[in-house]
Amino acid sequence: MSEENVERVTAAWTAYACGDYEASLNAYAEDTVWDDTQYRPDGAVHVGHNALVDVVRTWRGAWRRYDIETEEVRDAGGDRVAVVLRETGEGKGGGVELTNRWGIVVTVRGEKIVHTMVYRTPEEALKSAGLSE
Repeated sequence: MSEENVERVTAAWTAYACGDYEASLNAYAEDTVWDDTQYRPDGAVHVGHNALVDVVRTWRGAWRRYDIETEEVRDAGGDRVAVVLRETGEGKGGGVELTNRWGIVVTVRGEKIVHTMVYRTPEEALKSAGLSE
């Protein structure tokens, strides 16, 4: 099952990066949890498709240009997958350039993503997933 979970998560993030938001969203359970409390000072726990769409809309809306790529997807054992992401962009307000690497740990059950924990750094995500010290 772990390899299938890696493939599911990879496909979801590839679709997102290509702008196929519907395909990406379909990889998530209706009651999925997106937890960015470890990532942002004002982070929150977002539950469900509508909440996930709102998070994405708010974030993407701040950028004139925004790209994201999946650098690494690793089986973390059982139903968990660790992902390292790299984003680049240019802000709408003052043209601020962004380059950022961050990580997530995703839980997959029954062919759907049910939980995503967001971390400030890839190292924090990999450590949380038990893939580094």
